Amino acid sequence: MNRSTKIALASMIGLAGLASPALAVNYSLNWLDHSPVAFGSTVPNNSNYFLPGVGNVNISYNIPVTFNQARFQNPLLSNGNVTSGADNYAWTSHEMFAATSFAPTPPLTASWDITYTFPGVQAPGTIILGVAGLGQTTSFGGGVTTATVFQNGQSLGDWVSGGGYGATQFTGGAGVFSMQNTQNGPGGQDPWWNTELHLVKIMDPVSSLTVHFSQLSGDGVGLNIASIVPTPGAAALAGLAGLVSLRRRRR
Repeated sequence: MNRSTKIALASMIGLAGLASPALAVNYSLNWLDHSPVAFGSTVPNNSNYFLPGVGNVNISYNIPVTFNQARFQNPLLSNGNVTSGADNYAWTSHEMFAATSFAPTPPLTASWDITYTFPGVQAPGTIILGVAGLGQTTSFGGGVTTATVFQNGQSLGDWVSGGGYGATQFTGGAGVFSMQNTQNGPGGQDPWWNTELHLVKIMDPVSSLTVHFSQLSGDGVGLNIASIVPTPGAAALAGLAGLVSLRRRRR
């Protein structure tokens, strides 16, 4: 092959690479496991739990005495997946730190927060936050439950579980994002009394992550964090095979 042909071929390969779309990546999510706490039992304050790929994570919270909290599992939220762009995020087991406000009606909003402290700084894009169950109502003058984080976050979307829950409204900004229910209506009925599980990728390096809630009386919410494990997709493997084949032909 002469020099001119090699240059032309290299140019075509470069242009083809620029024009080709990004390869899809499949990610597995490992949700934090609250063991040995039994499902339905209170999660102790300032306690440590294992997160695969990260290590022991400390959970601490400030929550009103009118709240009940426990380790909780909703079968509809297990074996789920969310697609964002070309990438897919999937998981099998899923559980939550669940908090319910038993403050008297008419609905009053009470503030509380929960902090996950990591054993070291976690790189941007390696931690997922999942929040579900956010309520909203037009009764008693109306009100809404919100979850707010003072970090940069990328919304990955809802896992549509089949539970008849409302879609999540994600609002992002510089260094902050929040979530609430897109639906509204009277009483504690779905779809406005619960949201689907919404996933947000944390886009800052973090040594801790705090989630702030403003929560309606009578409403219950759940949340958890997950670590991300990339799994090579078929498209990526095909691309690598093509590169190997090209190199062999050029020998």
